[in-house]
This record gives sequence, structure tokens and C-alpha cells, in this order.
Amino acid sequence: MRSSFLETSIIDLLEADPRPSFIVALIPNPPTVVYTNPALGDYPALLELVTAAKEDNGPLWEWISGGSTVTTAGPFLSYSNTYWTRSVVNEEMVVVGANEQTETSTEGPPTIRLNSTGSGGPHESILSTPRRIRPVEFAATDTIIEIPNLEKPATAPGSPARPVQALENRTKSTSAIVPAATKDRLALRAETVQSLSLGRSASDPGWILPDIDPEEPFFGDVIDSVDWAATPLGPQKGWSDRLEQTFNQILVDSRPIALYWGPDYITIYNEAYSKLCGSRHPEMLGMTVEDAWHDAGTMLKDTMRSISLKQRNVVEDEWRFFIERESEVEGGPNWQEETYLKWSLIPIVENNEFLGFMHAVAETTSMRLWERRMKMLIDLGEVLIAARDVKSYWEKTIEQLEAVHPQYDIPLAILYSVDEDPEASYAPSTPQLGPSKICRLEGALGVPDQHPIAPQTVNLRMSDEGLAAAFREAFKSPHPLLLQTCDGSLPTDLLEGLQWRGFSDDPCRAAVICPIRPTKKENVMGLLVLGLNPRRPYDNDYRQYISLLNQKLATSLASIVLLEEEARRGRNAAEQAAYDQAMLKEKLAVQTKEANESIQMFEAVAEFVPVGMCFGDPEGNITFANDAWYKITGYPGTGPVKNSGFLACVVEEDRQRLVVAYDRLKSVNNVEFEFRVRQQANLEAPLTRTSPSFEKAGLDLSSVEDLKERHVLAAARAERAMDGSILRVLTCLTDVTAHKRAAEEAVRRAQQAENLKRMAEFATVGLYDMDLEGRLLGANNVFFEMCGLEKVDPAEVELRPWRDCVCEEDHLQITEKIETMVRQDKVQNVEVRLNSTWTAEDGAGHKVIVPRWVQATLMPVRNTEGSIQSFTGCLSDVSLQKWQLDREKERKEEAIESKRQQENFIDMTSHEMRNPLSAIVHCADAIIATLARVQELVSHPPCGSAACVAAPRPESRDGLSLNTEISEDGSTDVIGLIESSIDSAETIVGCAQHQKRIVDDILTMSKLDSKLLAITPITVNPVLMVQEALKMFEIEARRVDINLSMVVDQSYRDLQIKYLDFDPSRLKQVLINLLTNALKFTKSGPTRNVSVALSASLTRPTEATSPSKVQFIPRSEEGYVGQDPSNPAPRNRGKPVFVMFEVKDTGQGLTEEEKKSLFKRFVQASSRTHVKYGGSGLGLFISRRLTELQNGAIGVASQPGVGSTFVFYIEASLPSEEAKQEAEAAAEEASKLAAFKMSGKANGIGNAANRRAASSSTASDSTILTPGGSVSRPSPITPTSNSEVNTPPLFPSGLSTTFVPTTTSLSSPRPPINGILVVEDNLINQLITRRGLANMGFNVDVANHGVECLDKLRRTDRFVGRGGGGGGGDEEEGKKEKKFPLSVILMDIEMPVQDGLTCTRNIRELERKGMIKGGRIPIIAVSANARMEQILEAREAGCDDVLVKPYRMPELLEKMRVVVAQVRQQGGGGEGEGEGEGGGDGEQQQQNGGRDENENGDGEGAKKGRRRR
Repeated sequence: MRSSFLETSIIDLLEADPRPSFIVALIPNPPTVVYTNPALGDYPALLELVTAAKEDNGPLWEWISGGSTVTTAGPFLSYSNTYWTRSVVNEEMVVVGANEQTETSTEGPPTIRLNSTGSGGPHESILSTPRRIRPVEFAATDTIIEIPNLEKPATAPGSPARPVQALENRTKSTSAIVPAATKDRLALRAETVQSLSLGRSASDPGWILPDIDPEEPFFGDVIDSVDWAATPLGPQKGWSDRLEQTFNQILVDSRPIALYWGPDYITIYNEAYSKLCGSRHPEMLGMTVEDAWHDAGTMLKDTMRSISLKQRNVVEDEWRFFIERESEVEGGPNWQEETYLKWSLIPIVENNEFLGFMHAVAETTSMRLWERRMKMLIDLGEVLIAARDVKSYWEKTIEQLEAVHPQYDIPLAILYSVDEDPEASYAPSTPQLGPSKICRLEGALGVPDQHPIAPQTVNLRMSDEGLAAAFREAFKSPHPLLLQTCDGSLPTDLLEGLQWRGFSDDPCRAAVICPIRPTKKENVMGLLVLGLNPRRPYDNDYRQYISLLNQKLATSLASIVLLEEEARRGRNAAEQAAYDQAMLKEKLAVQTKEANESIQMFEAVAEFVPVGMCFGDPEGNITFANDAWYKITGYPGTGPVKNSGFLACVVEEDRQRLVVAYDRLKSVNNVEFEFRVRQQANLEAPLTRTSPSFEKAGLDLSSVEDLKERHVLAAARAERAMDGSILRVLTCLTDVTAHKRAAEEAVRRAQQAENLKRMAEFATVGLYDMDLEGRLLGANNVFFEMCGLEKVDPAEVELRPWRDCVCEEDHLQITEKIETMVRQDKVQNVEVRLNSTWTAEDGAGHKVIVPRWVQATLMPVRNTEGSIQSFTGCLSDVSLQKWQLDREKERKEEAIESKRQQENFIDMTSHEMRNPLSAIVHCADAIIATLARVQELVSHPPCGSAACVAAPRPESRDGLSLNTEISEDGSTDVIGLIESSIDSAETIVGCAQHQKRIVDDILTMSKLDSKLLAITPITVNPVLMVQEALKMFEIEARRVDINLSMVVDQSYRDLQIKYLDFDPSRLKQVLINLLTNALKFTKSGPTRNVSVALSASLTRPTEATSPSKVQFIPRSEEGYVGQDPSNPAPRNRGKPVFVMFEVKDTGQGLTEEEKKSLFKRFVQASSRTHVKYGGSGLGLFISRRLTELQNGAIGVASQPGVGSTFVFYIEASLPSEEAKQEAEAAAEEASKLAAFKMSGKANGIGNAANRRAASSSTASDSTILTPGGSVSRPSPITPTSNSEVNTPPLFPSGLSTTFVPTTTSLSSPRPPINGILVVEDNLINQLITRRGLANMGFNVDVANHGVECLDKLRRTDRFVGRGGGGGGGDEEEGKKEKKFPLSVILMDIEMPVQDGLTCTRNIRELERKGMIKGGRIPIIAVSANARMEQILEAREAGCDDVLVKPYRMPELLEKMRVVVAQVRQQGGGGEGEGEGEGGGDGEQQQQNGGRDENENGDGEGAKKGRRRR
């Protein structure tokens, strides 16, 4: 694809730049290198300079960051033999480029060139894409195939010389296409390049930049201009997809790639490959490979056929050939460019057929030329090093240049030596053309004798023959001078008659003159004229090669000049020796003077040394003493000491020893003695010297300065006369106090070490000392016992405990710890197993034998040099701890497995018990509904009016006609039978509800036993919560004539409490248990009163403060996992408030013995309680545990025949202001909704309605009683919400605990429910649910498992399939299949073939793929699994809500309304659901929006919590 020039980024430019460059970010400070181009990696010295610490290269980084202290201002800097350029971009980045060091000259501007200090070789040619050079290994030199002049026949000898483009213009092989819109940018680029070249001489063009030719056509246009129809490939429109794909792939590739397609191998290539075609581009497009490449094409064709026959993959090879380039001068002949290419042939195969080949090419010209040229320089250096004088240097130079093979890079060579012109001083007035130099011809290659280009001598001052003018220019230039035929600097007439080397048919178009300066820049000792390779451009690589050649010649000549200079110095040294001999006499006098000065120096040294020195006479007088003597002896003053006066400073006990020592000098020459001196209080501290060995040994001698006595070692020597008498005595004193203390400290340490050794033998842990190789140096008895080794002397027997005694699996671990200890110089600990065993007995008397575990401590020990050579430590036996830890792990795993099996058993039991209960409840409800309808028809016979007569006779729901006339007495009997049947059905429902409560109690007990029951406080109105609990028992109490009342104590009102934070579900569970018991034990008594009192206090209630004087049950001793029983509330709770509830009844009461049995697991007051009243004995036990979980307590006060009072309290807390506002808003919306429901139609169905309400009141609190006593039943397609609003839900912390009604308006239309898909594997539940929903007027379909559900989903009106059709149906006989109107799915969880959760995930995946229309399908999970983990798992699988079995049809109807409304308001539904409301009369259908408040505390809380989200 064709990219715009303006889209080229700075990174693209730097990637293509052959100069080492990098980018520095100025922000944030300090400046940071954020990018380096590939060229910088080729120069390790520059890369190290850039990445080194900024402090080491301060001037460079200060210049980069724009500091003002840099002496070199502007965008250029010469630093570390490198010329640096700097460009600021957007004031945030700096682009820095590196060039070769500039050599300044007064006669010309600086030359920028790259000084490569790395060994990676030169830069790639600027004509090719910059890349790192990787050498290509050749098996033999003949593997390079030389293909001369593949494009056109070579120019015949004797033909006119072909003009060459000026090297300033360079080659056009990398020209770029520039849009017209970028002319301004090109002009700016030209100005920038020009500014970088200011002051640069014409002879040094600097680094070569590629020209940009805006007139070159776009390569895509070139491709389109080819008449492909005339080729075997045919027009482009008819190309195969594979050809189109492969061709487009190589077009966008920056590498040179060609395609040879078809059996004729037709040539197609990309733009990069066109550069290799030279002047034959674009005529090669569409040619066969033989026509395109001639001989090479035949070879390529044979290779491709060989690949096809031998089924090979890739073939690689390397060529040398010559690319024909267009003339650089308009109208001139083309020229050949020597090129090395590494290529590979990659077959393109499809269906085992070779369609074509991809010819990938990589240019290796720079690498091959660099190898050739470097070999020449190395050989030249080895030859020139043998030259001993300048004359032999010229001879060896020309001989080596002649011996170079191949000769392509030196087609012409002329060598001149340069000397001073001797006649210049005699003709000062003569006009001069140049310097006063004479050039003498030392040798030439390719030049016949007497040729005008190489005269024998050239006088630069006067002569103008040959290349004299160019020689004068070379003297001025600090670098090789370039001569070209195109600009006339290389005259063509001088080139005639030359015998060209290398490519003999091609004359040179350019040459360079290398000035050889061995010592000084201005001292030119020779000139070398080299003809340039006519088949290579003078690019950066060639220029660097010439520069290196010039440096090699200069350095070699410099060494020879220095040798000659050294010889001259030897001759001068001999002459200097004679002169020095004459000067010795003068120095003798000077030495005499120096001798006198030496005496003075001795005295000065004596004052400096730390040894006290003194001279004394035989009479005991001290004639001279240095300062150290006074400091050591403590003698006051600095003058002479008379009559052994210093003895007063000596300790009295040692004075006689000193006198005796001096007396011995009368008979001996030397004497040594030791004495002590007193520390004088008024003198400065004596001179103390400590040895560095003391510091290494860790001896603390700082207290030496504070001693009152000091030890002095004295040495005295007598200087005698000729007769043996003593002339004077020299005494030297040394303070050895520190050495004395060191000796004492050494003795103390030896004693301490002996004590430690004895202690180690009696230690209870193993102590050892080892070297770093693991060889034992010493250990105590315990160590040998632990390792199971026989105690021996480690000095005599080599022991390696780690290798021999540690388990093989732990060898690596202890080895790593030793290495870490040495590396970090820190103590290391490691636990390993030994090969010995540990034996013990457990509590049961069983013998335990396990591997011995030890904890090893490794502490490094340093030697006197400070290096770690050994380590010491101890072994602690931790086998008992390890064995106990393993036992605890086994017990933990057993406990976890036991808990898992217990949960599985409870889940299975709950599931198997709830499933039949659900069928029982549904069947009983169906019977009640049928009998209630029959009762209505019987109770209201047809009237005698005409209208009544004309009206059709009613029919039952089963379609039976009710026209049968019934007599009055018969009617009474029928009504009685119906009421009796209704009572029986209600009894069945009550029994089922009782059985359900037992299952719920078992689940609650399971959670209590597993310590998994959580308390989740939310903001609730306690008064409303108690009222809701009483509402559940209102009809049942009325039926048995019990007066049910509620009292709010004054203590509650005094605290002005409206909302509190507590768990309403757990609290209501306790209230329901107590109210159930109260009603159960009161309904048979003469006085039937049950009351609930509510009070509050800021302090914890006690038996004394309780109004009923109840006796609270002590807290259970069982712990609570996961929370503190004394503080179960969450963090950040408000001020605590204790809320107390009192449930009082007038039942039969309890005796003292019966009260002792209460609140225990599976225990009732007496054995007759279960016989008379039933129950499981779990209710009060669960109530006790639930109150204790809420930091409360429960108690009872009772008298037989009077009644019982159960009191419990919990700890609540004041809510935050935000939570209070949310609760008030929810209550307001709930009151509006309740008012709206009560204003709807009421179905007056008399006593039957009351009975039905009574039968469901114990399990539901959402039934709305109208003032007339009837039950309000909203439409089955309208979601209702009563208790869900008034009673906040129980849900784990972290989920939403605030419910805001989702209805936007109370008068908004209710969401329609058209069709319901019941997915249930239990055929009984399936049949009952389908019949119940069908009787309510809904369209119902059923599925036995998840796979059948997905199949039926595809036949509903919600499925559209992948093609966006109408649900996947097929047209048969011109009629479209009628679709099932799906609105909601009731999904069972436990099913065969495919369970409900997997099916739900599959439905949600279909929705994500867009295969379901109308948004999200509401899915309600219907399951007997009631644990919170199972409910949350269903939610995560994609279920919108969960309904726990057993449930009643009104609960199911309410749940569907709420879920459909939620999904619709969340934007997940609404389309395709407004065609009707099912098939029945919504006002005539039964509904009851309640649910069981005591459903294990999980079902309701989870459902409400999800509804509020």
C-alpha cells in the first residue's frame, strides 16, 4: 500500500538512519534515554557512553539537557572523540546523533565522520535499509556465483568512457515518491541538510544522504501500467485468489521479494526488488525467469524444478553480480554496480501443487566488501611493521598494494614522498603557487613509464604538471581529497593510456589523494593517489575504508619516524654524558652542603617517629630527646635533663631495674629492659600505637588511653671511644602498653573458648563448624548422634555430613542456602531431613518411626582477611513438631471431607423431602380452588328474572354443566360437604407446611452445627417488622378465637427510635417460632390471649431489669467460626441499642422441671407435648442460637395454669443518616403501592376466601386483606410487592441492602406474561405446575431436561437463529409454523441429560450471540436446594431469581411478576411480549404474593436481596 510522506514518524527516520542516534526525554527530570536506533548497537563504545552514569559524562548530559555551563554552545558538541548533534522536538524530547570526531583546521571547515570503535563492522550502505550486519559463513570461496553483466552486454573495449553522475548527487536506488502536498516539507528538509553542511568543503561531502526524487512514479501505477493480458498470467482481474493474496503480501513487504508464478515462472516483484533490477525495471515485469535474468534465470529455473521434483521446502544461496545503473549524468552511458545478494527460494504449494516460488533477497554487499577491504588493511599492516626506515616504508607500501587480490578496490595507485624544497630559501621574491615542497615518485600501479599523470618529481611551489594542483589542495585538507571526472577535478586527458587493474574494461570515474601525516597535522610526508572502484559508488563504507587506509599508512610511518628519532637521541645521549662528567665537580660542593642538611633532616625525622629517642652522657644527663621521648616518659618540659631526673616518672618498683640496666652498658654495647611510667595528670595523652592486626582480631584497646600506668620497652646502645670508654648512650623507648593488653586479652579469650567448648559438649542441640565445601571442622556429641555418625576427630578423618547424612532430595535446598549465606553474608535457616530416624510413642502407645527433621542454622565466619571461608551453626531436632503438623493436616482433611459428606446428605435429604411436599401443596391448593368455585356456584343459584333465565348456565372449570336443580335441603348438604372437603384440603396444606418447617429447621441446624450461619444487619423499622409477623398469624388466631395483640413499651418511645440496623430475617424467625408455640398451646385454653411487647434500652437487659422477671438462659459454650460471639455485628457499626421482645400467652404454662428441658436440641417440655401438639423440639433451640448470634439472650417465665412469657433481646445499632433516608424512601414507596393494591377490585368469595387466606397465612405475609375481609388478588400479569418492601431482606454483606421500587408510576401498565416454559424432570410436579398455570389462563409448555428446553426454545417466538430469520421455523405447504409466545422460564436445577444451570448458561450464550430477540429471557430457578451457596451459584449461572420448593401457586405467580418487571425495567425484555395476557381472565385468577418467612432464613433473604439489586 502507498503511504503518505507526512505519515512518516521520527522513529521511522531514526530506524533508517545509519548514524548512531538516540532520543532523550527531558520530562520528567532527570533526562532519560527512551529510544536508541539499531545503528547505536553496532558501536559498543558509544552505547556504553550513553548508558553509563550521568555523573561520568557530565558535560555531555548538560549539553543534551540544554545547561548553560557547557562551553560549547549551540546544536553541536565535540566530546569523547565524537562529534554530536542535538535537535529539540516539542521542548520535551532531544534527538542526539553521533558522528566521527571533527579535526579542526584553519583552512577548512570540520569534517564529520563516524569513528567506529566497535568490532561489528561498518554501517550498511545508505542505499539500503539500515540493519545490523550478520556475517555469512561460506563453505568455500567458490560458493559465491559471479554473474557479470546479466542485463546487457558489457561495453566493448575502446568504447568512449561513460560519464558518471556526480557523487554529490549519489545513486537513485532509494528514491522516494513525494506527494505534491509535501513540497514545503521537502524544502524545509533541504534547508536543514544545508545548515548541517555549512562550512563543509566540497572535497568532503560528509555522510551521504539519499536523494528524494518526487518525479518517480508510484509503484502501484507501474504495476497497473503493465500489459498483463499479454503475459501468461492474463489480466489482473483473472488472477487466482492465491496469486492475488501472495502478490499483495509482497507488495507491502519492505524486503526485496520476487514471485515466479506458473509453469513458465512469470516474474512479479515489489518496489524494493525493483531497485535490484536497475535500468531493466519495469520491463522485467511479466517476463519469464530466463528472459529476466538470462544465465542466472536458467539456473533459477533449474533450481525451482529441482524443488518441485524433490519436494524440498527452501533453497538458499548467495551471488555476486553487477546491476546496471542508469547514468548519473544525463545522456551518459549506464554503469555496472558490484553487488552481493543472499537469496532464498520458497515454494508456494496448494493441494500438493507447486503454484510458484517466492524469491526473497537480502543484500550482503557491505559485509563482503568490508571483509575484503579489512583483509587488505590487515595484510598491509603486517608488511609495513617490518620497515626500518622511510625509504623501505615506501617500497613495502607499493609492493603490498600491488599484491592485493582481488584488485577491484585499487585499480590505480601512485605514491609520492614529500620533502622540503631546498631552493625555496634562495628565491623568496618568486610568486608561489603552493607550499615549498618537492614530491618524488616512489612507485605506481597501473601507470606506464613517463605517463603525464605521474612525473618523477613535482614542485608544488612552482610546477602545475600532472596532479600538482590537486596535491596542493590535499595539503590543506585534513582528510583524503576526492577527485572526480564529472566536475573536472580529475582531468580525463590524464586517464588516457593507463593500464587499469581490477575491472580492466572500466576506467575509474574518481580517485582520492590521501595525505600521509605521521606526526603533526601540517607535516605531510607522503601522498597516495588511489583510483576508486569503477563498479562501486563512493559511499559511506568506501569512504570509511579510505579513511582507515590513510590512518594505517600514517601510523605505520609514524612508528618508523619515531624509531629514527630514537636513534638520533642515542647519539645525543653520548654527547650529553661527556658534558655530565664535567659537571660532577660542581655537584661535589653541592653534596657537601647536602650532608649538613641531612643532619638537620635526622633531627626532623626524630621528631616525627613514634619512638622516643634520646642521647645521654656517662654521668646520666640527657643532652637531646625528641618529643616522643617526653610523651612516653611523661617528663615535663622540653630542655636537657640533669642527673637522671626522669627517674621520678618511673614507677618506684622499676627504678632499680632501670639503674641496673644502664650499669650493664659498662660491659656490653646493647641492653634491653622494660619499665613502667606514671601517667601525669597535667600532660597530654602519651603516644599510643596500635597494630592493624588488633583491629582484625576484634580487640578493643580504646581503654588503653585511660590507664594510670604505662609499659615501656627500652633499648640502649653505648657509643665508645677508641679506649673503650663510653662517649654517649643512645636510648630508644617504645610504648608497649597496647601489646601488653593484647596479650592479656588473648589469654582471656583462650580461656573463654575453652569454656565454650565444654558448654557445647553438654548442649541439647547439635553444634558444628564446617568449611564451604561441606567438610566438618568440629562438632559436639549431639551433632554426631543426630546425624547417626560415630564420633571421630574431624582433623584426622574427613567427614561431609551434608553429603552423607542429609536425604538426597534436600541436598539442593541446603546447597542453595549455603550459596545464599555466602552471597548475602547473612545467617540462613533451613529445614532438612536426615537419613537417621526419629522414634517416639503416641498417646495410644503406638510406636512412631519417621525421618528425623532438623532445623539447621548457617552463620558465616570470616577469616582475618575478611573473606568467608567457613560457617558454624546448630541443629535443632524438629521431628516432633513436624509429626504433629502432619497429624493435624490429616485431621483437618478428614474434618473437611466429613463436612462435605454431611452437606451432601442434607442437600439430598432436603431435595427429596421438598419435591413431594411441593406436589402435595399444589394438589391441595387445586382442590381448594375447585371446591371454592363450586361453593360459589351452589351458594348463588340462578335468579327468577328474565335476564337470569336468558343467561347461560354457569359451568365449572372442568366444563361440567351446573344446570342440575338442587333442592334447598340438598343444597345445604352439598355446601356442608364442600366446606368439609375444603377443611380437609386445608389440613393437608397445614401438614405440608408443618413438614416444610421441619425441613427448614434441619437446614438451620446444619448451618449452626457447621458454624456457617451469618448475620447480616440492614436498616429496618422494628415496629413494622413485628406487625408483619403478627399479620402472618392473624387469620389463624381469628379462626381459633385467640386475641392477638401488640404493645410498644414507653422505653422504646423514649429513645425516639424508628429505624435500627439488625438482621430482620433471623429476628423474625425467632418471633415466628415463639408465636407458633404460643398459638399452639393457647388455642385449647379457656382464656386465649397472645401479646407481643416491644421495648428498648441502651444497656444490656438483665433478669432484674426485665419487666417479667424472666430467667435468661446462659450463653452456649459452643464457639462461632468466623466471628466473635460477643461482637457479631459488622465493622463501622453505630451506637448499640438492645431491643427486647416479649411473647406472652395464657396457655397451660410450664412447671420448673419442664422449663429445665427447654432450649435443648430435639427436646420438648414433656413427652406428652409431642403426642398432643406435635413438633420436632428444634424451634426453641434454634431461637436460642439465633439470639446468641446477635449478641443477645432468651429466657422464659411461666406458671402452670397461668401461661408463659418468652423474652429475648438482641443487640442492634443506630443506622447512618444515609441508610435511614434510604429506608424512609422505601417505606414511602411501599405505602403507595399498598394503597394502590387496596384500591383495586376485590373478589368477594366469603368464607372460602378467608379459609384460603388462613391456610396460607402461616407461610406468607404478602396477602392483602381488604376492609371487607376479602382477599385482593391483582392480575396475574402484574408484579406485586408488599412484604418485600416493608421487610428488608437478608443477604450477605457486600450486596445491596436497600430496595427502591422499580415501578416508575403506580398507574403504569403491568408487564405481560404470555407463555411459560416449565423445565422439570419430575413428572408429577411437571403435571401439577402445568395444570395450575393453565387454570390461571397462561400458555404453558414443558420440557423434561435442559437439552429439550433448548430445543423447544428454538421453536418459540424469541429465537431468531444466526440468519436473523423468524425463529428457525420452516415453511411447509406455504404456511408458517405458529411460534410459542415465551415470556418466562421456570428452570429446575437437578435434572438428567443436562442440568438447569448448564441450560441457563447456554441460553445466556445464545443471547450474547444475538440469537434471541426481545432482550433477556427471565429465568426463575425452581429447586429444593435451599443453601445460600446453591442459591448464589444459580444466580451466577444466569438465573434472575430462585424459588425454593415447596411453594404455592400464588407465590410462583408473584415471583414471575416481580422477575419479569425487573428484567423489563433493566432493558432486558419487552419486544414480542405485548400480544396478550395469556388466555384467561386475569381478574378471576387466584394469586397470593407471599412466601414462607421461615424458609430457613435463606430463601426469602436471598430473593429479596436480588430483587433490590
